[in-house]
Amino acid sequence: MVVARRSLTPELSALLVASTLGCTGPPAEVVIDTRIGDRQAQTEAEAARETLAALAEAGAQWWALRDARQADATEVQAGDPIAYEPAPPRETSSLDAQLHALREGPIDEVSMITRNLAEAGPELWPQISTLLLAERERPKREYKQVLGVIGGDVPNRYGHFSLHWKKAHGHDVRVSEDWFEDLLGLAPARISKPLRPVYRDTLLTVALLRAAAGIAQREPALVGEVVSTLLDAAYVHGGTFRDEVGRSVDAIGDPAISHLMRESVTPDDAEEGSTAERRAAYAIYCLDRMDRLHPSRAIEAVAGDRRLLADVLGAYGLVRDGEAAPLLLDWVDADAPGVRRAARASFEAYVTGPLPKVRRKSIRLLGGQTTTQRAELSYREHARLAIRERLSAFDPELLEPECELWQPGGIVDPKCEGQPERLFHAYIERIDARRSSRRDALVARALSSSDLIAGAAMLDTLLTDGSDPVEPDLIAPFYVEVADRIEAEGDPTRAAQLLRKSAILLADADPVRARELTVDALVLEAQVEGIDEGGRQMLLGTARDLDPDGPAVSAALGRLEAQLDESGGSARERLRNLMLMLLAALGLLAWIGARIHRPREAEGTQ
Repeated sequence: MVVARRSLTPELSALLVASTLGCTGPPAEVVIDTRIGDRQAQTEAEAARETLAALAEAGAQWWALRDARQADATEVQAGDPIAYEPAPPRETSSLDAQLHALREGPIDEVSMITRNLAEAGPELWPQISTLLLAERERPKREYKQVLGVIGGDVPNRYGHFSLHWKKAHGHDVRVSEDWFEDLLGLAPARISKPLRPVYRDTLLTVALLRAAAGIAQREPALVGEVVSTLLDAAYVHGGTFRDEVGRSVDAIGDPAISHLMRESVTPDDAEEGSTAERRAAYAIYCLDRMDRLHPSRAIEAVAGDRRLLADVLGAYGLVRDGEAAPLLLDWVDADAPGVRRAARASFEAYVTGPLPKVRRKSIRLLGGQTTTQRAELSYREHARLAIRERLSAFDPELLEPECELWQPGGIVDPKCEGQPERLFHAYIERIDARRSSRRDALVARALSSSDLIAGAAMLDTLLTDGSDPVEPDLIAPFYVEVADRIEAEGDPTRAAQLLRKSAILLADADPVRARELTVDALVLEAQVEGIDEGGRQMLLGTARDLDPDGPAVSAALGRLEAQLDESGGSARERLRNLMLMLLAALGLLAWIGARIHRPREAEGTQ
């Protein structure tokens, strides 16, 4: 074998000589003076370690991607096909089958299964809650690797989101704001085979988080449980899924406000830095990112829904946010009884009970002296100022003189301590008296109306708006009179409704009269057109059970039996006529047949 030799050029020869001379002699001493603090050095060292770890992980993933497509084919062909119903699960068996398919089935089917699980119904909430809070077997760093492909931000052990921080400070980084869609849009080949189980479990988790939000929207009774479970899930596995949990809470919307408020109260036995304390702080963060942390924003958001408004107002009795005190007074005279009770109970919590503890701060005065001063007003002080301002504007005669709560020696004046409660009770008594006056005036105007039907409509409004109950002996006879008028005009349905309303009003005061009115209503309802015979029999049978000897019931039953006999006789007559017609038709057919066959027989004889 001949090896070709290449001659060195003069320039290359000079470079080699210089390099050889430079490498001779003792090594040069290098002195580096960084002149940075210990904390900065530690930070840069941690950053360097994280960079090296990230490079190592990237290299491992690149090495595993070589045969990723071959792994896909192997995974699809491995094992027997898993049977499941390709629809959102509504039963436990369907849920278990799809969970098994998502964890062990072909990788190309996980997208459809994930979307089905995201639409799971409220009947599966116990199982979904258990799955969300279950411990994960794989380490957190592997979930971080999978989510890093789509820009999913996973907090460190201190709760810091590095990707969000970098993006907020101008760095060009990708941050996923929808893990569900981003994971489903990810090609499975980009996930190395060792991380496939983590990828599948991540898909399951984001699907269940989306299902939880949908369940809370469809089933209001489960909103509290869903919110509590989501707050717990935010700290599962070191907070891996906290970013997506926040989006699930946002998806629930305003129904979650009152429950987040209650969860934001730190338990008395919670230790500093504990999960319970951080969980309460996270509930406050969720309210803040929804722009519902300030009382005015929270109440304004739910003002159009009486149930949600009552829940939010009632929650302030536990949270006791001082800024909410004047807002609660705006609802203590609301027409809706639930809203009115919730506002009054919450403000009552502000002005009763032991004095709240007030945070203090140390202030250095001129001359070097220091003093302590309250850092903020307590909720009791907010309530005192709010009720005094309200009375000054509407009922100045109910005000009491200002007083000093703290006496010399640090003694609390008990009379001054109870002043906010006394002022609040005086205000409630005054507005209740005014409410009663308005109600009595409305009742008098309705009863004196020349148009009885219009007067009944006014009383209906008074009863349905949640106002305090009116004396039944006063309006029940009026309803009966209007019912007689409407029955005479040929509207038994409306007349029966008024009689039943009168019976309900008199149920406690006069049960005998209430039973009579109920019987009359049943008799009228049996006369309504469109009710079949079975329905009439049921109504009149109930009336007979309530009043066996009542003449009205007996007469109605007699009319019904006559109608049944008449209808039965008519049916028998129709049946007889039908049989006669059938016999006549058969006879006609026999005669025609005989006429046809006679000429043929005559021809055969000839």
